[in-house]
Amino acid sequence: MTPEQQAAQRERAEELKKWRLSVPMDKYKELRNMYNEAGVSIYAFKLEPNPNMSDEEYEYIFHVADTLGSNHVTLELSNNLEFTKRIGEFAAKKHMRVAYHAHTQATMSAWDAVLEQSMGNAMNLDCGHFVAGTGESPIPLIQKRADRIASMHLKDRTTPANGAGNLAWGQGNTPIRDILQLMRKEKYKFPASIELEYQIPEGSDAVVETSKCVQFCKNALAS
Repeated sequence: MTPEQQAAQRERAEELKKWRLSVPMDKYKELRNMYNEAGVSIYAFKLEPNPNMSDEEYEYIFHVADTLGSNHVTLELSNNLEFTKRIGEFAAKKHMRVAYHAHTQATMSAWDAVLEQSMGNAMNLDCGHFVAGTGESPIPLIQKRADRIASMHLKDRTTPANGAGNLAWGQGNTPIRDILQLMRKEKYKFPASIELEYQIPEGSDAVVETSKCVQFCKNALAS
């Protein structure tokens, strides 16, 4: 960016900071009530912290998360270990966690560094991305790191050898059925959410396809 663009970016960041630190939590409370009355609990919040934010802005992010009923904030996995240590320790002081999400860069050891830094650091594991990136089942990682997983995303992707595609559930290589049965067997408490990312067929819509995924889960847990 040009010096002028950088200055404009800093000015905008400062304006946003001032607004965030002044806004009341009333709208967030209303949002939580609306979801809760519909039978939905909000377990995670994503307003991604970054290394340039002040502690006051981190305070705002975790305050919003708590107001919504979340027990963790999600963000993308970072290799800035100074930042991840800082935000992890901040989360721990708030008796919450920051859960790092990874795409196809995920491996068995991808989260090791951040998890060693603070108990405030956790995983937001995307099982489909893991399969598409490694060509392997995420089950060994789930078993190894179950106590450090805050939440999981479920989607059915194929392995790299099969094109790493994102397919309708049951057509890819992600062992969703086995993952759900493992969660039931081990009584894992973290949530696993349906993440609808495959191409919606003509004549269908997101609600219909999500309902199919829900039924897939029910069938997987029926036995």
